[in-house]
Amino acid sequence: MFSATAEFYDAIYGFKDYAGEAVKIRQLIARERPGAGTILDIACGTGEHARFLSPDFEVDGIDLEPKFVEIARAKNPAGNFSVADMRAFHLEKRYDVVQCLFSSIGYLLTPEDIIASLKCFRTHLAPGGVILVEPWPAYKVGQLHMVTVDKPELKVCRINVSKREGDISVLHFHYLIATNEGVRKAEEVHRLALVPPEQMAAHFEAAGLCCAFDPVGLCNRGLFIAHQ
Repeated sequence: MFSATAEFYDAIYGFKDYAGEAVKIRQLIARERPGAGTILDIACGTGEHARFLSPDFEVDGIDLEPKFVEIARAKNPAGNFSVADMRAFHLEKRYDVVQCLFSSIGYLLTPEDIIASLKCFRTHLAPGGVILVEPWPAYKVGQLHMVTVDKPELKVCRINVSKREGDISVLHFHYLIATNEGVRKAEEVHRLALVPPEQMAAHFEAAGLCCAFDPVGLCNRGLFIAHQ
């Protein structure tokens, strides 16, 4: 999904408070799985959550984007990071915490894919463990969005207008990227399913999981907290 801009991802999302979210994740884990020592970060991106959690936990991760995995490995050399599809992966390990954050679950566009992923999460969960899933939140059509990066060595402008096709939100990102090598344009189209919380809860149940929904979560996107 981010193949055109993976190398600039951390700069573009520099506004995101990973450190603050890591504090909330620690608090959740202390409440839901006291004594946890291992975390599997699904759709780990560039490994920013892992970077802030690794002082207290052994953190591994998977992501579909190879460049993200490369960056995550460099940031977190003690962890095991690999390229894998959240719908069908197999690791020779179970974890106290399985997390899928920053609305990455939204990229699964069908109930079948969502349930398959949740079953995979459950398979990799240690006894008594907890699953944390941050959903894709409510979405308004027709909103204009712009994110900019203004650094001496990098300038980025990303703009889009939020669109919807049925139950799918469409984010067509247009980029202008300036480096010392020049200015270039790039585009990415991201499609994320719009799944109401009650429907997502039914998917957890279909995957053999019991869940509760926190409407606020880590950053006002909500959070599903699930156990076997």
